[in-house]
Amino acid sequence: MFTPPPSPLPPTTILEKDGGYFDLPRNHDDLESTPPLECVADTPAERKRTIGRRIKLAVLLVPLTLVLITASTRVLAHPRALDVLSPNAPHTVADWGTLLDWTPHKRHSDPLPLPRQLATTVALAGTTQSATLAASASSSAAPAPVATTGAIPTIPSAQPLALPTPFPQPFDGSIDANFSSTSCEAFFLNMTAAPAFRQCRPFSLLQQSSSEFTNAQSNLTLLNAIVWGTCNTDLSAVVCTSNMAWFASALQSSCAADIKNGNAMAMGTLQGLQAFPLMLTAGCLADQVTNTYCYVEAAQNQSPSDLYFYQLPMGLPLPNGTQPSCSSCVKSLMSAYASALHTGGSALSGLRGVYEAAAEAAEGQCGTGYAQATAGAEGAVANGARGVVVWSWPLVVVGVAAMWSAL
Repeated sequence: MFTPPPSPLPPTTILEKDGGYFDLPRNHDDLESTPPLECVADTPAERKRTIGRRIKLAVLLVPLTLVLITASTRVLAHPRALDVLSPNAPHTVADWGTLLDWTPHKRHSDPLPLPRQLATTVALAGTTQSATLAASASSSAAPAPVATTGAIPTIPSAQPLALPTPFPQPFDGSIDANFSSTSCEAFFLNMTAAPAFRQCRPFSLLQQSSSEFTNAQSNLTLLNAIVWGTCNTDLSAVVCTSNMAWFASALQSSCAADIKNGNAMAMGTLQGLQAFPLMLTAGCLADQVTNTYCYVEAAQNQSPSDLYFYQLPMGLPLPNGTQPSCSSCVKSLMSAYASALHTGGSALSGLRGVYEAAAEAAEGQCGTGYAQATAGAEGAVANGARGVVVWSWPLVVVGVAAMWSAL
């Protein structure tokens, strides 16, 4: 008799612990449990290795990034703040203020020969006011500076015996400027007679419109006394600055027609009044090494080139062939101008128009970094270069941060 083979056994069923009729059967293979996921904490050794990798990367990337940024300032427009990395840039206390200036400016030119004279420390004598410059009162061109020879007198510690009385004043000649209005002529007559004007002895207007001041350049002792007198007035610098601002406002009202018609005396005087605080600083700059006024040093030089720099704020460019002495005085004067342009607004329109050309001429003679560039004069930077350069440095920072976080 044929016996059929046994039927395949059904899969073994395993009931849940609490069992039940409707429990589904499962294969034995399904019972193999998957190891639970566990969060394994970094060991101290692993943490040390991670820190070590980051330190090594920082040691490599930080110097490389600085080298690339420094090198790029030679070929690309870049923010002024990056000039601190340039070996040819000035590194004085005042220059650290540019760390906050991210305005793009053009690339640095190739290094030029070092200045003929080493820069020395220059301080302000008798005032700490920031300065401005003068304007021509009687014509659009200032009188030509007169260089003299002889020993340079030092800055007096007290009122010099040679202090002239009465003190030289602007417009010491006749006031005849063919005014368009009687109100403007009356303004000049009243201003030049007002004690609030005369007691301030504005250097900005003296060097442009005083014949006595111009004649004193041939007598260094007298010139030294006059400069001392402009730096040491009975009225404080704050009061005189306020007085000159008031006269400037009154001039614009009384001489509106003359300014509109381009009257040189009205326009030049307005520039000189607005430039009073800057020129107060410029005229009182002193060379601490020799304890002499920088302006008197410039007047003593055989070449009048240094004196031309004192006429920049009135919008007069340097004459062709000007060769500054590369002294610390001219360097400090240009630094004062650059600082004033950053904060002086539209009141220094004359200086703003000629400063950049003067700075390039000074650097061509005295070396890169001798004169500061200004944000306003660098407005010609192309939009394409501005966009590429300004955004390239943030991209570098983001890239370094991404690599750091990946470790």
